[in-house]
Amino acid sequence: MIESHEGKLAAAEVQRLPDAVIVMAEQCQARGPHGAVAAAAPAAALVGAEVLRAGGNAYDAAVAAALAEIVLLPPKCGLAGDLIALAWRADREEPEALLAIGGAPAGLAEVAARGQMRATGPMSVGVPGAPAGYLALAARGRVPLERLAAPAIEMARGGFCWSRICSLLSEEAADLVARYNPSGTRYFPNNRIIPPGAVTRLPGLAAAIESFVRERAGFLTGEVGEAILSCVRRHGGILTRADFETSATAEWVAAARGQLADRPLFVTPAPTHGPALLRALNRMAHSDIDPAVAVHGDVMQALKWQRGELADPSGTSMVSAADMEGTLVTIVHSNSYPRFGSGLVAEPYDLILANRAGRGFSDQPGHPNFPAPGRRPATTLHAWAVSGPGRIRWQGATPGGDNQMPWNAQTLARMAVGGADIGQLILSPRWQWHPADDSLTVEAGFKAAELELLRSFASRLHKVEQWAIRSAMQIVTSDADKGIVSAAADPRTVGAALAF
Repeated sequence: MIESHEGKLAAAEVQRLPDAVIVMAEQCQARGPHGAVAAAAPAAALVGAEVLRAGGNAYDAAVAAALAEIVLLPPKCGLAGDLIALAWRADREEPEALLAIGGAPAGLAEVAARGQMRATGPMSVGVPGAPAGYLALAARGRVPLERLAAPAIEMARGGFCWSRICSLLSEEAADLVARYNPSGTRYFPNNRIIPPGAVTRLPGLAAAIESFVRERAGFLTGEVGEAILSCVRRHGGILTRADFETSATAEWVAAARGQLADRPLFVTPAPTHGPALLRALNRMAHSDIDPAVAVHGDVMQALKWQRGELADPSGTSMVSAADMEGTLVTIVHSNSYPRFGSGLVAEPYDLILANRAGRGFSDQPGHPNFPAPGRRPATTLHAWAVSGPGRIRWQGATPGGDNQMPWNAQTLARMAVGGADIGQLILSPRWQWHPADDSLTVEAGFKAAELELLRSFASRLHKVEQWAIRSAMQIVTSDADKGIVSAAADPRTVGAALAF
């Protein structure tokens, strides 16, 4: 286990950090006595903060921000995707995990056994779990769902500015979307990529969110569900209405528990990659090098286990919230991978259909992750929480596909030896693993000896500028002794944190 040296290392870190890092660390975090919200889209963070100011709790704020994100970042998340969440009530000793990952369609096992399951396209589409997840979270709130969804509906119908990250993701997915939508979609008007800053309206998505608010648990058995089924059938897929009725569920479960130095560490359990994160942090020993470098070997061992048991690189987004009572909520929601999920878009609702089933399952009969009917696929989505020192609670996660677990492990390794400023934890340099050849991309900021050590681990090492890796980590905290909650959002992908 890592030896803990709370104060000494934290002070040394501050002394050697460049002024730009210290300033940026303050810019990317927010603190207040009443509430804090972080989101991957700044406007979504504002929506969540306004809900808190209006008397909502952390569940309300997180749901409102997440619904705003499905409009602001549709290539990443949506009502046809899935989600996981970690929620730590102020009056509970441990957090709870929410799994809203749709189960395997009944016909997918036969498709997989024939070798016809695909990572994209109609044979990759599974049951959406996100709608049930949003409802399960909203059920713990104080604010009616209609009010939580109103900002998202207003932006979808009235217009919002398309983000640079959405343009980039559209460019990466243009061929995929064109293959399955030859007549075009609102996301590629006139078969062109929407430029950053362009005012964009998604009236179909507004109608879908309105249907979700109106139909609640019956959302997928109504008109929107039929539009999804019609789209999949038209392309030759096997999804059925019966699949919606049996596998579109959300379940609150106990978080898996481990240790981070001398503090309790909690993660979302399987089929998320939370257990792999526990494995990566289970055997660490203290050394004089950056803990994010020292953890590399254990991360690789955990990834090896993970590749044998699980699968699913993902494209995701996330929101986080903390309220004045000290409750923490983290949502990670996804259309899976690559960008735009399966590539199918269900008209007229502008719904991008996720490919969690095709990407997340193994097609090998007998494998623990084979798509038995109703089984949830493995997902890289996961979140973590740490208790202490004192009465401080920490909760966090990051999108990032295969690198969600490595990036979380690097951050937690630094926390284990005293890292306490959440902005500095997020801004600290990272390495990124490339599964195709076990090479690494490494941000500027590591010492020469640490770079050489990473180089010795990798088939190839590529150095990039500071904060150049596309991660989107968020951390929220509650300090009961000081009566302060805080949030931080990764500036690498234009996240935002607000507090009051």
